[in-house]
Amino acid sequence: MFSKGKEPAYEFLNNIEKTVSKDKTATARIHTGQIELRLGHQDGNGRLVDIKKVRGLIESTQKEIDDLYGVTPAHAPFYKVSARFLRELGDFAGYYREALRYLGVEDANKLTHEEKHCEAVLVGFAALLGEGVYNFGELLAHPILQSLNNSAEQWIAELLFAFNAGDLAKFYAMEAQWSSWDDLKKRKEFMLEKIRILAVMEISLARPAKERRIPFKEIANKCQIGINEVEYIVMKALSKGLVEGAIDQVDQVVHVTWVQPRVLDTRQIREMASRIAEWRKDVTSMENIVASNAKEILTRT
Repeated sequence: MFSKGKEPAYEFLNNIEKTVSKDKTATARIHTGQIELRLGHQDGNGRLVDIKKVRGLIESTQKEIDDLYGVTPAHAPFYKVSARFLRELGDFAGYYREALRYLGVEDANKLTHEEKHCEAVLVGFAALLGEGVYNFGELLAHPILQSLNNSAEQWIAELLFAFNAGDLAKFYAMEAQWSSWDDLKKRKEFMLEKIRILAVMEISLARPAKERRIPFKEIANKCQIGINEVEYIVMKALSKGLVEGAIDQVDQVVHVTWVQPRVLDTRQIREMASRIAEWRKDVTSMENIVASNAKEILTRT
């Protein structure tokens, strides 16, 4: 219907809205169509013309979506256009959040391989460039990334796994691939800080809770920075609420008391299972000691 022009399309949607006004799902779907139509209204430089109008429509339609029960046919289309709007604004973090919502409710069988591939590339870039995006687990576990397999963009998935693990060596090894994209090349310093913060989180998560006394040297090695830069990167992680703890400048160690929960990938789950197994051994050992001491006390009395 959009091919006939914007005004006839607006009129058509307005007429349909009057017809379905008592159906909340249909109304939200019509409003989503209006948003989609306005997203196509761009100037000669490819910039949105109706930013204020689109933002207002998204906010009001979001309220309608929130009032619907369960997942309806209106959810996926709405999250898709909401994500597209944020992408047009260059809001990587916002796009990442909305795109994951879209992928969480969309029927993947309805998407072509090309559509899946495009979504994977866009969401992958948003994860890497999004301010405040430090939880990659949900994306890494999503089947959408499989569309990158055996393609020229397969490196995006590999880079995402490297970030999630705080793997600086992998990041540098792949520089020839990611630096060929201007958006990534221009934000190299931003990405370096992000992957180093993730490295601090990874070091902390990899240790049992009772052994989170991490030497500056270990952090420096993991983050590939000088000892004098460790305090800065740890303070960044602390200020963002990703970890809690204290920095001991005298002994040059970091005491980590808490790490923000993340969606774990397969490797991290295996490591977590290993730590739980060790914890169970410690508990069993303590139970045996208590039981043995209790017998001695009972025997003496």
